[in-house]
Amino acid sequence: MIDTVAPHGYRRRALVRKDVSRPVDAEQGSLALSELESLTVVDAAGAEVGDLIDVVARFSTEVPVVTAFFIAREDEQLCASWNQVAEIDVDGERLLLKCAAGALGPASLRGGEIALVDAVLDNRVVDLRDRSFVRVQDVLLEVREGELVVAGVDASRGALARRFGLGFLARRLPRRTGDFIPWEEVNTISLRLSRLNFVEAFAELAELHPADIADVVAQVGARERAAVLAALNAPLAADTLQEMDEDLRAAVLVEMPVDRAAKVVEQLDADVAADLLADLPEDLAEDLLARQSDERERDLRGLASHADDTAGGLMTLEYVTLWAGTAAGDAIAFLRRERPAQHAMSYVYVLDGDGLLAGVLSLRDLVLADPARQVETIMEDDLVTVRADTDEEEVGRVMTRYNLLAVPVVDEERRLLGIVTLDDALDAILPEDWKRRLPRLFR
Repeated sequence: MIDTVAPHGYRRRALVRKDVSRPVDAEQGSLALSELESLTVVDAAGAEVGDLIDVVARFSTEVPVVTAFFIAREDEQLCASWNQVAEIDVDGERLLLKCAAGALGPASLRGGEIALVDAVLDNRVVDLRDRSFVRVQDVLLEVREGELVVAGVDASRGALARRFGLGFLARRLPRRTGDFIPWEEVNTISLRLSRLNFVEAFAELAELHPADIADVVAQVGARERAAVLAALNAPLAADTLQEMDEDLRAAVLVEMPVDRAAKVVEQLDADVAADLLADLPEDLAEDLLARQSDERERDLRGLASHADDTAGGLMTLEYVTLWAGTAAGDAIAFLRRERPAQHAMSYVYVLDGDGLLAGVLSLRDLVLADPARQVETIMEDDLVTVRADTDEEEVGRVMTRYNLLAVPVVDEERRLLGIVTLDDALDAILPEDWKRRLPRLFR
């Protein structure tokens, strides 16, 4: 049994079930949101009003303050304000009102309010302590200075067990110190996006890594998802799209206006763009291709002509080539000027006078070389290559055997067609559950 304070300052007794274990970080006196669900609501005359189905908090303040309780009564939903509550008796499974049922209004949310069960429980939030996404298993409430506030969220397995009435199991599950997240360390960007509260959320999006943005976008509906991608600049939208699950990428692109989608496709890695276009309706894919530059359209159509499970289907067209006869110093100046993508700089490929692949050198070798030396005197001419029709599993074996970060794809004449990077090769051959844990190594 714990003492709490009623809305107008008098003492009340909130009884806590004895079989419920508390999160180790929660202060004594906290209430779990799951404990309040389905409490019987009783009015001032002792008559049953209905069942408590949700708790409403106002998120316009730094600490969310509980403002109301939603009650299911036959075929309607009613709303009791915090000021209309006399006592929360968890042990007795009752919420006592200090007014008659007739004084209650219909359930509705006002500006800045959010329903905790509907919008927070079982959803994912960002733990700002390590910028990780966690699933909210429970929400912890506390009375502070006469107000019921959201103290934090519980992400523990014990909280989940408690919600299913397995209090005995909750007490036996190991606890981690990070399972309780104080509210000041919780970022609810995905929740606010789902309510189209974009002003604050977009400011925070700009600070997130594209992989984090992809996680946020994956949690909201199609309307909000389209609005998020529309608000990002095209390069960031493309980076975010590349971090999404493959089955979501096409849906996101379909949701965009065609002009916007074309700009995003233009910023995608060529191999990703080709794969994505293949998953789109044919008329939309053709429309997007027609809006690309002639060279980009030609490259994407060329990539799309290769089978997905071959080196040609895996390769990217983003790589760096130098002509034989180029001095190392001039090559470095070229790289500084062109600023190629990071994953395109694992190796630098050297072409002979006929435009055929002659050798390869690492960026390290190029930087350490005498600026006057020509690249063909530095390069390695005993190259490991694959053909466009080489099976993806063989590509993976070649790259792991020779410890390569990228392997060139050539035709019969040794003309360079593209390169397969290690992350794309591994993504093609690793089991599905491993893929979800695979970082994008070169981005």
